[in-house]
Amino acid sequence: MVITFLKRQLSRELIVQLFIFGIVGVTATLTHYFVALGTHEGLWVDLYIANLFGYVSAVLVSYFGHGKLTFRQELSWKVFMRFALVSVLTFLLSEVILYCLGTFAKLPHRVSLGVVVCIIPLISFVLSKLWVFKAEPVEALR
Repeated sequence: MVITFLKRQLSRELIVQLFIFGIVGVTATLTHYFVALGTHEGLWVDLYIANLFGYVSAVLVSYFGHGKLTFRQELSWKVFMRFALVSVLTFLLSEVILYCLGTFAKLPHRVSLGVVVCIIPLISFVLSKLWVFKAEPVEALR
């Protein structure tokens, strides 16, 4: 019953986009982890600086992956700036959600993190689809 409802509501294109979005997201997460770990353990860079390198690497993987694979859009500086803004805002939102769920709802951290990792990618997908990678209208030729 739920599957039938979802099939009627979701187009094949949207399902494929969500799948690719997930693959790019996992790839970016692994990139973050391994770049940070390798920079810290291999180059003896401070862990917090290494984490920054990992984060920046993951943002680049996400930007190019989502731009070229998920949303199949032309990439530009303008698109990158929107992507970076969404990346920072969704990170800050995840921190606020964690704080609120832990402080006000008194939920255990495992539950709070579970909520965040389910909600934030969906928000990120919607913002990416509707704003970041929205196809720009082509100006009419004069």
